[in-house]
Amino acid sequence: MLVKKKSICIVVSTLPVGFMVSQFESLHIKKIIVTSQVLKYSFQGIKEKYPFIEIVQAPSGFIMQAFYFITQLLTAKLGRNSVIVFHECCMPILDLLLKLIRPVGYYFPQVTMSGWENIKFDEFPKQKLTFFLKTFGLVSYFKYYRSSAIGGNEPEYSLSIKSYPSNIVTKDVKFSREKISEHFLTSHIKRKKILFITGKSYASNSAQINVYRNLIDCAYSKGYTCHIKDHPNPIYRLDLSIDCAINIDPVVPVELLERDYHLVVGVSSTSLLAFHEQSISIINLFDDISSEDRVSCEKHFNNADPENKIKYINSKDEFTNFL
Repeated sequence: MLVKKKSICIVVSTLPVGFMVSQFESLHIKKIIVTSQVLKYSFQGIKEKYPFIEIVQAPSGFIMQAFYFITQLLTAKLGRNSVIVFHECCMPILDLLLKLIRPVGYYFPQVTMSGWENIKFDEFPKQKLTFFLKTFGLVSYFKYYRSSAIGGNEPEYSLSIKSYPSNIVTKDVKFSREKISEHFLTSHIKRKKILFITGKSYASNSAQINVYRNLIDCAYSKGYTCHIKDHPNPIYRLDLSIDCAINIDPVVPVELLERDYHLVVGVSSTSLLAFHEQSISIINLFDDISSEDRVSCEKHFNNADPENKIKYINSKDEFTNFL
C-alpha cells in the first residue's frame, strides 16, 4: 500500500494518468486538482470509472493560485491526508508552498528533463515569477530549463525544484514506470488495428504528414483499422486527418485507451513508452532531423525507461514487415 489515508492529486498534464489508473487503490485518491479546463476534460475518463472522485480546476494567475494551494495544503495537513504531485516542473508556487506548509505527501515523477537544456537563471525570460524569486532570495531553490524549438514553436522555459523536504516521499521515474508495466503488461489479445500518435516534433509538419499518410495508407491496404491520436495541447497538434483513419479526441489521454493495438507508431511522444514492444518510433524516417535531435530523442526515452522496448525503423519496408 503506497498511501495509508486519502490523498489529493495535483496534475499539470495528462502524463500521470497511466500511473494513477495502475495504482488507484494504493493511492486512495479522493480529489484530483487540475490546472486547466482541457485537463479537467481529460481526467473525466477516471471519474467515469470512479464516480466518487472529485475533479476540480485550480484558478489561474499567480496570486489566486497561491491562495488556493495554501488552502488546499493546509486542509490536507489538518486532515492528515496526503498530497501527491507528479509534475516534472511548471508549478514553482506549489513547490515552495510544499516546503513551507510541509504536508505529508509523495512525488512520483513520470519523465526526466533530460531532453531539455539546463540553463542559468539569467537566461530565463524575465517575468513576474523571476522577479518574485529574485526579490525573496529563492533563485537557488530551482533548476532552470529551455526546450528545443519544436514544430516552428518558440522554445519553452521551465523550472523545477531541486529537492522536496523530508515529509514528501520522493520516488524516481523508474518506480513509476515499473508500477505501470506491472499493471498494463498483461496478455491482451492484439487486434488488427494501429494507433498513430501524432503531434509537432523535431521533423517539419509537412514531412510528418507525408510519412504518416504513407504508413497509414500501407496499413489500411492490408486491412488494419488506423486510429490517429493528436497531442492534447493545441499548440503541439499536427492536425492530421485522413479519410481511411479514425481520429480520436486529442484531449483523451493515451493512457486511457485500450492496450489491444497491434502497433503504436509515433516520433518522439512519451506515450510510446506506455505500449512496450508494440511501440515504433519513426524518427529515422525524416531527412530534416539532425543527428543531435535523434540522439536527444532516444536519450529521452532511455532515461525515462531504460528497459523500454521501442523499435526504431529506417524505412517503410521495415514498417510493412511488422504488419
